[in-house]
Amino acid sequence: MSLESLFQHIIFTEHQAEESRRLMREVRSEITRCREKIKKATEELNEEKIKLESKVQQFEKSFLLQLLKTHENALEKQYSEITNHRNMLLQTFEAIKKQMIEEKDKFFKEITDFNNEYQLTKKRELLMKENVKIEISNLENQANILKSVFEDEKNESICTTKHLEAEKIKINEKPQNDAECLRLKKELELYKEDDMESVYEALQTEIEFLELTLAQKYLQESK
Repeated sequence: MSLESLFQHIIFTEHQAEESRRLMREVRSEITRCREKIKKATEELNEEKIKLESKVQQFEKSFLLQLLKTHENALEKQYSEITNHRNMLLQTFEAIKKQMIEEKDKFFKEITDFNNEYQLTKKRELLMKENVKIEISNLENQANILKSVFEDEKNESICTTKHLEAEKIKINEKPQNDAECLRLKKELELYKEDDMESVYEALQTEIEFLELTLAQKYLQESK
């Protein structure tokens, strides 16, 4: 190979190398631009995603609000229907109540007219007066009977009281007339004068026991 050919080959090789370097720079530049575009697209995508999520939340809130509003309208409608039905029932009740009062007044009027026509009221009043008179007479008779019984019991009680008073006097007088009792009392007086206190107390107790025995014995004999 001649020197000139070698020189041309070197120039051509350098030219190719330069071209390759230029292409590499372009490729690198294109890669950088693509990365920037990807980064920008990613950022824009994120922004759009955030916006979309915000819109979705707004739509959800709007939908929920609309749903609540629809439910509220349905409840208001239902309440209105129930109120109207209640008012209709109240009107029906008042009409029935009024009709019942009118029927009741009409019934009582018919009964009164019937009684007046056939004088049933007067007959009933006369019968009631007669029954009252009979009841009063029965009560007066019972009162007289009770009064008579009370007077008899009162007189019997007075006689019994007088008899018991007489028995009491006899019982109190019996020990005074009994010989044994009189003897013991005389001994008691003698011991009392001699200041024999123990004997006096014993005799006093014996006299009281004797008086009690005589009183019981007399009561049994009286029975």
